[in-house]
Amino acid sequence: MRMLKNWVVIMFAVVCSNNLYSQDQRIIDNNSIGWIAVTNTLKLNKKIAFQGEYQWRRLDGLQNPQQGLLRMGISYSLRKEVNLIAGYAFADTHPYGDYPNANRFAENRIYEQVVIKNPIGKVDVSHRFTLEQRFLEKFTTLNGVTNTEWVFMNRMRYRLRTEIPVYKSSSENNSVSIILLDEVFVGFGKNVGANVFDQNRMAALLGYKVNKNIKLEAGYLGQILQQGKLVNGKPVFQYNNGFMFTTHLSFDAMK
Repeated sequence: MRMLKNWVVIMFAVVCSNNLYSQDQRIIDNNSIGWIAVTNTLKLNKKIAFQGEYQWRRLDGLQNPQQGLLRMGISYSLRKEVNLIAGYAFADTHPYGDYPNANRFAENRIYEQVVIKNPIGKVDVSHRFTLEQRFLEKFTTLNGVTNTEWVFMNRMRYRLRTEIPVYKSSSENNSVSIILLDEVFVGFGKNVGANVFDQNRMAALLGYKVNKNIKLEAGYLGQILQQGKLVNGKPVFQYNNGFMFTTHLSFDAMK
């Protein structure tokens, strides 16, 4: 637990150091985003479950592409309040914004997670710690010939999520909650460029549990993302604001 606390301190120290850039020292790029996601959890036995997810990330009222993300993994319940997860993700990122990447590029990603539940009274609180090994597609052009290589990068993430019940029926169907979350992303290792601080995401959502198999979440999503390059010697910070709508599906293969 002490190691996890140290992780949180390091992550937020990096975020605070990011704020040392004044507005004159950074380039601001504002974008309107809309993310639609579907997650699926299939419980295989008392300890093990399969997790799958797809996120359709769009810009400008869903008109233009930002990114597609497919993620899958296996979770193991170490204890009632601790889950261990490992899996694979694939991301397809498009050029967007005022300072876009030159090319659409892919990413293959392996990840490991620890999720710790720490409820406070009736409020559900969870801490999610993630390590990612990322293989990003990079294009280089020499003498008119374009070559592709894969660049390896490490990233760690910490997410704090709270869920506050607003209405809860005796059967837990048709229950309503408010969800607040924040997630910090920090890159590390030799291939990290201008963005040790990678990004920060925050959300304020309204949750609606239809029944034991279906839960809906919708609301505000904000993303501060530092690009991995400098423009005229200055870092580029994207301030992306919009909405997120997620459908969570959960099934039990033992029933």
